[in-house]
Amino acid sequence: MLRARAASTFQMLVLVLACAAAPEASAQFCCPAGCVQNNNSCVTTGANPRACQTVPCTSSGSSGSGSGSSGGGGTVLQPISPPQPATCFEVQPTQATINEVTNQCISSLVANAQLIGCLLEDDVGKAEDKRTGLTCAQRQGALARQCRTRCADFAQRVTRTVCTTDGFFDEQWFVSFGDLEGKVFGSARVAGCGPRLKTAIVIPKSDTAKQKNAPSLKP
Repeated sequence: MLRARAASTFQMLVLVLACAAAPEASAQFCCPAGCVQNNNSCVTTGANPRACQTVPCTSSGSSGSGSGSSGGGGTVLQPISPPQPATCFEVQPTQATINEVTNQCISSLVANAQLIGCLLEDDVGKAEDKRTGLTCAQRQGALARQCRTRCADFAQRVTRTVCTTDGFFDEQWFVSFGDLEGKVFGSARVAGCGPRLKTAIVIPKSDTAKQKNAPSLKP
């Protein structure tokens, strides 16, 4: 789907650039079905031609069967179909459904944070591992789990309103996580979801040795 959109956008860009670069091409315009070009206007075919309105061009490669212009281009193209509006409707999900989507949201955040955060861990991240006494994966998982409130908000949005548009999930994700650089489902800067993790309690080795050598109080 993304490739198809990119290809369509690229074709439109090429068409615009081509029209801007060629003076003759920029002078051309398109006529609806049943009409042909006549100098700088469109007319109907038949014995008594009547003027008809021009339409936006969808492509420069389709050619009609005839034309009244002296240039001999004779391009007759179909009008662009207007985009279909998104179909959205409200539903009443169960709490179990909302909880399931919330958990899926957290699982996705944990997986992405552990993969990206640990694969590209820098010195700052390693220092945080040492401070918290956690491995990188454990620390990233703990940070991601602090996003539960945002995940619950996202779950409410996508389970109570359903739309047929392809980007609906990502749009709702951006509403809940956009301020944390979350652009698509599963992406976010999880360190911003909650407070800084607590520092690990480390017992000095000297204290540990004293505990081992202390006399037993057992009778």
